[in-house]
Amino acid sequence: MPANPGHCPDEARGKRVRVTLANGMVGTTDGNPMSPPGWPADGRNGCRWTLTGFPFDIKDYEVIE
Repeated sequence: MPANPGHCPDEARGKRVRVTLANGMVGTTDGNPMSPPGWPADGRNGCRWTLTGFPFDIKDYEVIE
């Protein structure tokens, strides 16, 4: 998985991503089986890519859509 560059990577724009957070947790969906996998990389409800030192920063990502 590539490391988070601190901004939404070009290859992830408009797609969904699977992420690992700085605290080691893997980002998951809301548990609803009808929800699409991963998180939206950008847009209204997209990921926050900034690196703040917070345990919930994205450490690395994988484009899945």
